[in-house]
Parts: sequence; structure tokens; C-alpha cells
Amino acid sequence: MSMNAARSSAESGARSAALASLALIARGKPETYERWRKELWRLFFEGALRPVVHAEFALEDAARAHEVIEGRANLGKVVLIP
Repeated sequence: MSMNAARSSAESGARSAALASLALIARGKPETYERWRKELWRLFFEGALRPVVHAEFALEDAARAHEVIEGRANLGKVVLIP
């Protein structure tokens, strides 16, 4: 799987499958995993990758944040603000 295929997979909502694939690659093909890891960090530091924030909740609303996550309603990160 190329890096572009991995990006496309993640963009299509297949986050869990992509993460599982990375775990398998890390075990079975550590050199491929290391190459991809370096490329992902490079893209992150260049600003090409940015986390998507679905919602922000006050710390007091942590229960609501957990409901969003457990209900799989989020399409990005759920952030708690102290």
C-alpha cells in the first residue's frame, strides 16, 4: 500500500482499518513502517497534516464528550478544555 493509498483510506473514513493495517505492517515489515513513520512526521512538521477537531467541550462536560466518542458521532478529535 502506498502512502497515497493510506491517505485515501483514512480520508474515506476507514481510520480503524488504516490503524490496524499500520500495526500489522509495523510487525511484519518494520522497514516499511519506519519509512512511513518518518514521512508522516515530516508532513506533520511541514503543516501538511493537521488534526481535525470535531468538537471542543469544557472539562465539566466530559460526559457529553464521551457520549460523542462512544456513539461514534465524531469525524475528528474530541477535545476537552480545562
